[in-house]
Amino acid sequence: MYATIGWLVLLGASILIEAYGRFRSARTSSLARLGALLATRIPGRVVLLLIWVFVGVHLFARYTLSHHS
Repeated sequence: MYATIGWLVLLGASILIEAYGRFRSARTSSLARLGALLATRIPGRVVLLLIWVFVGVHLFARYTLSHHS
């Protein structure tokens, strides 16, 4: 249950950061702009891929696999 709340808090925080970056301040970068910046070079692409795999595997393991042995 705590993990689900943590994922929801993380999702909500990312939405708030994105909205703030797009609508409030020109000095604050949005997450989309940060992702585009990271994707311009190979090390950034590797970081984005590792983040995507980490989140995907953890969400897959938590919400699709049976918890009964």
